[in-house]
Amino acid sequence: MIMEELNILPIYRNGIGEITNGIDITVPQFCRKNCESDKCRMHYNKMCKADEGLYECPFGFSSYVFEIENENCIFTCLRVEKSYKREKLLPKLKDMGKQYKEITYSNLENYAKAYKEYWYNQRKYEQHRDLINDILHDVRKYNQQLKIKNEKIFRASQEKKSLAKFNDLSKGISVLSWYLTLRLNNYDFVYNEELMKADVPSSYNLYGIIYKVKHCIKEKADEKSIDIIMEANRQCRDIEAYDCIELLPFLLVDNAIKYSPNNEIININIEEKAKQQYVQIKSLGPAVSDNELLQLFNQGYRGEGAKQVTTDGMGIGLYTAKCICDLNGIQISINSSKNVKKTINKVRYSEFCVDFWKEL
Repeated sequence: MIMEELNILPIYRNGIGEITNGIDITVPQFCRKNCESDKCRMHYNKMCKADEGLYECPFGFSSYVFEIENENCIFTCLRVEKSYKREKLLPKLKDMGKQYKEITYSNLENYAKAYKEYWYNQRKYEQHRDLINDILHDVRKYNQQLKIKNEKIFRASQEKKSLAKFNDLSKGISVLSWYLTLRLNNYDFVYNEELMKADVPSSYNLYGIIYKVKHCIKEKADEKSIDIIMEANRQCRDIEAYDCIELLPFLLVDNAIKYSPNNEIININIEEKAKQQYVQIKSLGPAVSDNELLQLFNQGYRGEGAKQVTTDGMGIGLYTAKCICDLNGIQISINSSKNVKKTINKVRYSEFCVDFWKEL
């Protein structure tokens, strides 16, 4: 949690054992000399686990603990009005004179509130930037492939190739174009959910959508040597849904690839029963606790195992999938097996299933 742009007050950096100057108040020389001492280390170790509130350090300075995303932040080396012993502290500040001012508890709370707001805004900006960069990467890559296929069509027309050749190239262009639309829609739906229901529902075939997703995302799966196996009834009936339904299987399969170890298999099963269409996407992923499972559909939430596997995640995939399901009258559920299949780099992996179904 490093945000030097808005360190209004001195802040202790958990994990690197140092105190950074604030914009408004700098770290006293006394604290710089002693922050590596056993007394200070013991104090900050306690503060990293302490409840929110004001505490006194062994040398008489105030430390204020507040929490951001389950991690303690610590404003420290402070003189908080009416909360310190002047006779104990002032001798340690002789070199600073009047530079080292007192602050009120009310101001301290306001500083912490401002820091939290800045942190969350910074995080949203970084997530937004990462999503844009990810989409632009795919747009450039697949646009290049579109150009290559168009050039092949032109050459094939000059060489009077067979109709089958043109059909193959045309199908390739159609799939790439559809995939680019999905990636752009992903951005739109994340930042403007109203766009999900901008159009009237129309007929879609889940088998056809998932088949296209499988081929669109194959290159990403190949990078990790992951096989996508699809078992389905080709005769699945069409369903009435909004355009965003095409994004649903893409989000779920993309998630499965992202969190799966290399050389694994993603199984997709599509069934149609008497009055229900049912889809299951099964893969190996970081083990998820029961408490985490309850939160995975929450916007911005990521399980601890997922964070260990990759920082490339915003906690919006399952959230957006749930929004799409709710809009289209689709039920969705997730389950993580208690049976750990393997452990890689201290991350435990188990079978992760996403099921969604629609009544016909």
